[in-house]
Amino acid sequence: MLYLRLAYSNIKKNRAVYLPFCLAAIFTVVLNMIMQIMRNNQGLDHLQGAESLKVMFDLGNKIIMIFTVVFTFYTHSFLMKRRKKELGLYNILGMDKKNLTVMMFFENLITLAITLLVGLLAGAILSKLMFLILKRLTGFGADFVYAFSVESLGQVTLLFIGVFLVTFLYDTWEVRKTKPIELFGQGSSGEKEPKSKWLFSVAGIICLGIGYGISVTITSPVEALTQFFIAVVLVIIGTYSIFIAGSITLLKVLKKNKKFYYQPDNFISISSMIFRMKQNGAGLATISILCTMALVTISSTVCLYIGQEKIIQSRNPFENSVEVALPMEETKKIIHEEVKKQRSAVKDVKYVTLSGNLVTLKQQDDSFEPLKEAFSNYNKVVGIRFLALSEYNRLEDKTLTLAKNEVFVYPVTGNYKEKSITIGSKEFQVKKTLEQFIFAPKEEDAVLGSLILVIPDETATTSFYTEIADEFKESVFKFVPTPASIVSFEVSGTLVKRIKVSNALQGKFQEIVAANGDENLERSLSVTSIDKDREEMRSLYGGFFFLGIIFGVSFLVATTLIIYYKQVSEGSDDRERFTIMQKVGLSHREVKKAIQHQILLVFFLPIIVAVIHLSFAFPIIKKLMVLFGLMNANLLFVTTVGCVLIFSLGYFVIYWRTSKVYYQLVER
Repeated sequence: MLYLRLAYSNIKKNRAVYLPFCLAAIFTVVLNMIMQIMRNNQGLDHLQGAESLKVMFDLGNKIIMIFTVVFTFYTHSFLMKRRKKELGLYNILGMDKKNLTVMMFFENLITLAITLLVGLLAGAILSKLMFLILKRLTGFGADFVYAFSVESLGQVTLLFIGVFLVTFLYDTWEVRKTKPIELFGQGSSGEKEPKSKWLFSVAGIICLGIGYGISVTITSPVEALTQFFIAVVLVIIGTYSIFIAGSITLLKVLKKNKKFYYQPDNFISISSMIFRMKQNGAGLATISILCTMALVTISSTVCLYIGQEKIIQSRNPFENSVEVALPMEETKKIIHEEVKKQRSAVKDVKYVTLSGNLVTLKQQDDSFEPLKEAFSNYNKVVGIRFLALSEYNRLEDKTLTLAKNEVFVYPVTGNYKEKSITIGSKEFQVKKTLEQFIFAPKEEDAVLGSLILVIPDETATTSFYTEIADEFKESVFKFVPTPASIVSFEVSGTLVKRIKVSNALQGKFQEIVAANGDENLERSLSVTSIDKDREEMRSLYGGFFFLGIIFGVSFLVATTLIIYYKQVSEGSDDRERFTIMQKVGLSHREVKKAIQHQILLVFFLPIIVAVIHLSFAFPIIKKLMVLFGLMNANLLFVTTVGCVLIFSLGYFVIYWRTSKVYYQLVER
């Protein structure tokens, strides 16, 4: 009981550092409760896009768990640093390290009990609120109902018991390996003045330069996905190197400038920052990385959620469409009969016969060869489809003509400026580049390049397509020589009725394809519905937005706590130094001015660097958004700028509130 009372007394006495730690731990308990309840909800299995949602929430849950472990350990290390002097005093006064270990065990036990009790209760309440928010964002139906599970409770409890056990074992190891006199002095000990680190500074600049270079030079969305994580790792390494080593090197250079250094304001700021920059640098880099993560996460998920309707419309130029390598009349007949069975009606029918997609590798600007390695060079992979001239004229109400060896080229993305085009061994002269085609609206950007070649009717024959298939038989993606019938149409009735019709058509055509047993026919089948896509995309992007909110708030809270602990730590350490300065002649006004210079640098450098990181990351983020179907770069830019402004305002509020703690500690 003595140890329990002593532990309680210590927590109460050190509430200035324990309270923020407990609040941070409670916050992470709530986050984990929310994610576990969403992840374990059985209603997810009955929703549109169930598999994608489950994968998303599983991934989100793992990220939050990793965040919990790292964040709790990080904040706990700040707490223990402030308490080492107190533990050293206990040790000197007669408590051996075994007694200290028992006392720390009870301190951890009390903190864990408070964290779990308050966190689980708050999590149970707030998870219901977040559930309603998620349901509103995604439009989930009656199958998705709130269900509090004992399994979720148990998983979160076990996680935090494990985390607190690890922090306790680490604290025990730290105390046992340190001599009493060292323990007594560690809480207030600073670093020795570090030396200039030119090698690490230059390495940091190089890493940052390569990371930025990857982002601004990337041209393919698929390549952006593979290169993104490399760029992120390089930028993180560069950020830490520049903050830790580069800042010291810069301050040392400024110190050598006698005229600049021996001004009172500069002398105090530079000498103070050099003295503690090793610790400051790591903290500033961490804050900068967290700010960047928050900005990237929030801006991208908000953009996807706002732009989801445009994404859906770009993916579905028509309300419904069927593409299959069957004769056109047969395809239309099946559609009409199946829609009629569902007691609905077909209207606004459009149709076209188009070749299958020939996936090629662009050797030169006007030459396309078989793709023999799966996406060996994403920038050069181009899909080509062939369209008979009469079909194009009918759909676009034109009277265009072509000679035997001529073609019109319609670039779905980008443009085509060459005078000729060679596909395998077949060369054509480009008569004109077309500006539009009703069945393939122009796209600002796309995952892979795409061309449609309008060819003379006498060229668009079975033998021509067979020759192309034979010539490209070594290609990774096989070309289907049978032209596909594409039928677009609208269906009357309610949303539920329209989705039911689409499902019936999907089932019917899959049945026909299965009965036929032709692999090419199976590969050609595609049945789409804008209504089904809208339901699935709303679930997907709503889920992304929900996770974006969770992650963004998590990173912001982590930033706030790190800044707070940093202010407490720095304020306590700087108090004695500024007291000495006042004793040797500096006025209170001069001391306060020096404090303001230092605190402004410490606070606003991370957010400035984060905005620079985000600016250079924008090109690669824009390409990644293309993978999700978002082609609107202007929307992404406006959303990103808005998020930066709102986040900066929140960051300033954090600065304003936590700087008061620093001033109080220094001026005490």
